[in-house]
Amino acid sequence: MKKLIIVVGTISEPKIKYLKDVLRELRMIATIIPIKVNSQVSEQPKTSVETKRGSINRAKKAFQEKPNVDFAVGIEVGYHKNYKRKYEMFCWVTIIGEDGFQLSNQSHKFLLPQFHQNLLHKDLYIGDNLDGYHKNKKDLIKKHIDDIIRHRKPFIENALKHSLIHYFNREDF
Repeated sequence: MKKLIIVVGTISEPKIKYLKDVLRELRMIATIIPIKVNSQVSEQPKTSVETKRGSINRAKKAFQEKPNVDFAVGIEVGYHKNYKRKYEMFCWVTIIGEDGFQLSNQSHKFLLPQFHQNLLHKDLYIGDNLDGYHKNKKDLIKKHIDDIIRHRKPFIENALKHSLIHYFNREDF
């Protein structure tokens, strides 16, 4: 496979690292060009539709800024209420190819603990209130949950992996 040139609609170092990790796992070689773009959705999207729209907007804007690439990637993490009116966390990734082909994939969902439910119900930004959940440093499960919510890695990697696999094997889907 040739070396890819990918523009990504973010300058977030963790998101770029997760993209590099997934590409390495899939044995793809790429140059990644981060571009600061506005998702044109709220800073903390609270529906799946809004989160997906943010990932699409990020990919489109990145592609507009740097059109001579193999494809653009948009990554957006968000929340939505499930059928029990409880918030779940997830990620949407959109890829737009140089040929105009576009696809979006959603990661798995994770039901948030009550601490985070309360933050979202009060319209507080989770990123500003992460330190209130994990107080007992010996509770390894809570530490793991805190890491998942704080770094969002499993959601981003899951959506990226599914999107890249689908993109490169679109004839199978």
